[in-house]
Amino acid sequence: MGVKRYAKFSYNDEALAIYSSDARQLLQNGVSSGREFWLRGIAITNSHASEGVVVNLYDSNTEGASPTATLQRAALYVAAANTAVFSFEGPGIKFATGILAGLATATGTISAYSVTVWGYES
Repeated sequence: MGVKRYAKFSYNDEALAIYSSDARQLLQNGVSSGREFWLRGIAITNSHASEGVVVNLYDSNTEGASPTATLQRAALYVAAANTAVFSFEGPGIKFATGILAGLATATGTISAYSVTVWGYES
């Protein structure tokens, strides 16, 4: 028998801000105790008409300003007025506590409910 996997998906329930001001949770309730979350995909909608955006992802479950740089797991670019879908080869990107997201700069617009993440816990 292999390792058990538990499918999980979530979303942002608040607009994203620049990471130095306030990074926001994407994985509601974080990672279950004793497990790891493997991010297999993420969809991000940038509703700004003319500015692209870079979204930074961090392995943390504590919202707030300037997450620890060593916890950054990805930087994803989304063009203006676009939805980008990113898929990660198995097993995915590992998160031990949760997923925080923040904009790299004060450009682009990522509204509440505009980011969806999916993967599994093991």
